[in-house]
Amino acid sequence: MKYIINGKTYIQKPLVMGQIRQLMAILNGLSIPQSLTTVGLVALMGERLPQLFAIVLTEEGATLKGKDIEALASELEFDTPMDIALQVVDDFFDCNQLSLLLERLATTIGKATGEINKVTGSKTSSAPSARVISPEEMTSSGDLPLESASPI
Repeated sequence: MKYIINGKTYIQKPLVMGQIRQLMAILNGLSIPQSLTTVGLVALMGERLPQLFAIVLTEEGATLKGKDIEALASELEFDTPMDIALQVVDDFFDCNQLSLLLERLATTIGKATGEINKVTGSKTSSAPSARVISPEEMTSSGDLPLESASPI
């Protein structure tokens, strides 16, 4: 996905491991409801949104590794029009099919638990799979009032 922000072209591609680590650090402690719209998500992220954009967007021609997240976040915060911000959020879910990733992760964890149980001789069953949210359950437009978020 490409976006023109203040005359610069930014790219959003599927996440890599380093970006996932960066996102997890910023989202640590944040509780995200299952039913969330794009506008609701933007409101929920609040002050974290510029950093999130700085992680998922990369200036065309630049590399992900060594990117100055804080400098880019500061730039994007005051240069990104709201319509492009909403598009970036929508595209994030199209670009990163999180429900499929979570399903694969749950399957991998189940397999690993089964293998560990074989080696250790444990009789306990493998851990239950996490509930996977299908793409149909992820809404991407409209508004969801949030009690803790400030109105936009």
